[in-house]
Amino acid sequence: MPGSPANRDYQPGFTTAMMLKDLKLAQAASQVAGACTPMGAQASQLYQLFALGGNEGLDFSAIIKMIEGHAA
Repeated sequence: MPGSPANRDYQPGFTTAMMLKDLKLAQAASQVAGACTPMGAQASQLYQLFALGGNEGLDFSAIIKMIEGHAA
């Protein structure tokens, strides 16, 4: 798709920083509710690692590069 972030060198639409913020908010809410969200916790950890690598300004979908083992 021509307009997808991958075809635009992962220029942000919804940044990694925004995704990480939302994941942290979701984790906090799940703790208050007493809900166990192991996949949410894992996603939060992965996005934290990705953001710490200097990628917080990239589109959130750029995490695929880290998952595939490629530097972003």
